[in-house]
Parts: sequence; C-alpha cells; structure tokens
Amino acid sequence: MGILDTPALHLDEIAASQKVKVGRRSLNNDLNFSGALLFRGDKRAILLNTAIANAGRQNFTLAHELGHYFLQHKPDFQQSGEMGFRCSPKDMKDTHRPQEIAANRFATELLMPATQFRPMMSGAPLDYTLINSLARNFVVSKHACGSRILEFTREACIIIHTRGFEITNKGASSAARGRIMSMMQIPPGTAAYKAIQKKQSQLDFSEADPTKWLVRSNPGIQLYECTRGSWGDDVATTILKW
Repeated sequence: MGILDTPALHLDEIAASQKVKVGRRSLNNDLNFSGALLFRGDKRAILLNTAIANAGRQNFTLAHELGHYFLQHKPDFQQSGEMGFRCSPKDMKDTHRPQEIAANRFATELLMPATQFRPMMSGAPLDYTLINSLARNFVVSKHACGSRILEFTREACIIIHTRGFEITNKGASSAARGRIMSMMQIPPGTAAYKAIQKKQSQLDFSEADPTKWLVRSNPGIQLYECTRGSWGDDVATTILKW
C-alpha cells in the first residue's frame, strides 16, 4: 500500500480512502466484543470497542476488519437490517474458520510487513526485550508481535500464553515445530509453574528440564525458559528456547 513508516498510524487513512467510516466506543458491558465491520446498503463502517484499553489490540482489530473488507468476505451475521462481521478477542486468534484466518493474516501482513519487520529483528535473539521493542515500534500487541517473530526467527523457540495455569495459545518457530508436548496446562515442577504460582516474573532465562516440555529431546539438549506475567489480569507468557 506504499506505506514507508509505521502502518498502524495509517489505518484510519486506509479506511477513509475506501469511504469506510471508523467509529470508536467504550463498551465496558461487552468485553467479548472487539470490533465489527457493518454493511448497510452500499455503505460500510467499522466499530471498535475502546474499552479493550490496549492500542495494539485495537489496531489489530481495525486491520482485521479492513481485511474482511478488502478480501470481500461474505458477511456472517444479519440483524435488524444490518449485516457484516462481529468479532471477539477469540476471533483475532481463530485458527479454524477460513474467513477469520484470512482476516488475521491480512492484519498481520498490513501491520508488520516483512520488508520492515525482518530488518528490525537484526538477528537479535528472541526474548522479551525484542518483543517489547518491536511491539512499541509497530504499535501492536506483544502477543501479535511474538507470533510474527516466530515466523522469521531461525532459533528453536516456543511462545506459550496462559491464563492462570491454563494454556490459551502457543506457537513455535519452524525449527521447533512439533516439539512441544500436547498439554492443556503448565506442567508442575517448571520455572513457569513456579512463576505463575507466586505471581512473580522471571528476570532472565533459566535452564529447564526438556522432559517436562518436549515430545522428544536429543541427548545433551539445553532448554531454557522464562515466564513473565501481567498478574493483575492473571495472564502470562512463557518463552522456551534451545
């Protein structure tokens, strides 16, 4: 789209160029609503829920709804003369419904284009410093930024997101794909479990037991883990790498 600086700063301009109105409302009573693309006749509008007070998440939602628009997706709801898409936080991570997957892919490519994103990684190791720095630069959430880093890094690493001890999402780099055990919760006896239990973030990576995490571990493999959390929200992120 010819954007040379931070794409997130131009989302409203992109919408306006298509005559798509963007509205923002704080809907505290519906935190399961992130945003919507609405159709009324030949007019289009996007509504964002600003009660989800994270600029990065709001940007991803707006880019996601623009994805539905540009990809000419067929509306998935119709009510009171309106139709369109009503998207939840879960839809922003959907890995099953084709239209949601495509809209998420569009948002990722728009907000963090490879031509800008990869050079800024500069061969740096995947850690919280890199995630935080790139998330600030691209004005996206740390979750979205970590997922994008996994697409490009050559390191063997895994990022796990949790609520309490429950695993809500996990992703792996190409070098680590298929290596993590099938699990629903953080395994006891790990530094991650201890950090979540005590609600105390780790300052640095610590050596981990591969048999707690990996399906198969080669002799002599050195696995490291680090967990940091937003304890007021009872959520945490664990990075595994070797």
